[in-house]
Amino acid sequence: MSWKLITPPIGLAVSIAAARGAARASGTSLDAELEGKARGFAEEAEHDISRALIHQTWRLTLDHFPSAIQLRYPPLVRVDHVKFYDKAGVQQTLDPQDYQIDGESEPGYIVPAPGRTWPAAARRINAVEVQIECGYGADEAAVPPSIKEYILGMIANDYYPNPNVKYLRRLLHRHVVYG
Repeated sequence: MSWKLITPPIGLAVSIAAARGAARASGTSLDAELEGKARGFAEEAEHDISRALIHQTWRLTLDHFPSAIQLRYPPLVRVDHVKFYDKAGVQQTLDPQDYQIDGESEPGYIVPAPGRTWPAAARRINAVEVQIECGYGADEAAVPPSIKEYILGMIANDYYPNPNVKYLRRLLHRHVVYG
């Protein structure tokens, strides 16, 4: 099983203006640096909570169909496709009517539709491919406030170190996905 980022997030989880405020920066001279820090701390938060903050596309490859395909990085926006190599070695796209998507659970799942089973896939590595889009939204407006506060707190700490920075991680606790 392998997850690969196909389309990274374009937007930022916090605005540049908010990052400037956290860094106590005036003007735009630090904007490129602040954008890098905002992206870096957002990735750190995503890793810690197993969620996608800003819309992004991921591809999962599997060697075979499991009983249920677990989808990481909630919230799930959509399943773009489920593809597989058939016994003849030809890649096929599974009809969405042949599977159900559980986007309410976190992490989400894909399972065969009622009365259906997964098709016979070729015995080979990376026989199954699932591509999904996930994330809260296109920009910071959709990101939960406590996650934004974590990112801004980490940016502030980079410029003005605070011995209590270890407590910032608590802002992420309620967003952690277990599974």
